[in-house]
Amino acid sequence: MSNIFHMNMANLFVGDDDPSNSLFLTIKNVKLPTFEETTKDHAGGGASGKVQLGMGLIEPLMPSFQLEGFNPGVQQHFMPAAGRIKYTIRGNVYDLREQTDLELKAIIQGRLTKMEMGEFTRDAGMTEDYEIKEALFYSISLGGQEKFYFDYFSGPAGFRVNGQVVQQRAARNLGLV
Repeated sequence: MSNIFHMNMANLFVGDDDPSNSLFLTIKNVKLPTFEETTKDHAGGGASGKVQLGMGLIEPLMPSFQLEGFNPGVQQHFMPAAGRIKYTIRGNVYDLREQTDLELKAIIQGRLTKMEMGEFTRDAGMTEDYEIKEALFYSISLGGQEKFYFDYFSGPAGFRVNGQVVQQRAARNLGLV
């Protein structure tokens, strides 16, 4: 059956998800990572065309977010000496069919590698844009159910969709599960 799951609120925690560290008043937007499989072009010697073959690799995950105003508490995490830190994105998703709110929770471990302090204008103020790279861990759940899970250090066993290992056979062939 068709349904609409509408995300109508968001919150961001940089570092720890302690409520005192919440950015819900300044978050303008957040872009969750794009999942894209690496492909390569292939043209057989006698083929009449090319195809793109899936390589079983995920392109680098690069989430980003934008905050209203000047944010020294976030700026201090640019190129962190401690390495990767945790980012938690929480959202309220409205299930239109069931008329209920669901929790969206995304956890990313990565490095804050880009910080763009926007232009100030008198009528619009200022915003800051941030990008996270070196994202070696990412999970997202909706209503307490895992939707996507990525753990770079677990190899082929470290990517799940709806709780199922996508490359189960490859992980078994490599002796990882």
